[in-house]
Amino acid sequence: MSLLAVPILAVLAFFLVIISSFVFYILFSRLQGQVQVFIRQVKANELLINEIRIDTNSLKNRLAGTIEATDHSMLENVQVSKQLEHRIKILQQHFNEQQKIISHWQENQGQDKFYSRAFKLAEKGAEIDEIMSECELPRAEVEMLLSVYQQRGHRGC
Repeated sequence: MSLLAVPILAVLAFFLVIISSFVFYILFSRLQGQVQVFIRQVKANELLINEIRIDTNSLKNRLAGTIEATDHSMLENVQVSKQLEHRIKILQQHFNEQQKIISHWQENQGQDKFYSRAFKLAEKGAEIDEIMSECELPRAEVEMLLSVYQQRGHRGC
């Protein structure tokens, strides 16, 4: 090796070091830019995660409130249903009592229906035979009813 070869090698080594430093600097700058982008993405994701946590907690609170309100409504509905069932039972008892009263009245008023019908027919001017056949009453009763009707008619009742 000659004396001249050593400085050329040193100069080449020096340029190689400068070029490789420049390449490393460019790569480092690019990596640093990518790291900055990555850091911004991480921060944005952290913000999204925090928003999701806040929304999740809000939804949990709303759900708990809704569940509580639903439970309260269900309890209230059960109480109202029991009250309505009790009222229905009482009304059914009253209805049954009224049905018994009506049945008893109808049983006792069976004959009165015939007499009421006979008076109505008399008001319309029906003959004795017609009233007898329609109301299934004997001639004597029909004659008596007609005389009562005629007496009422003369008095203006």
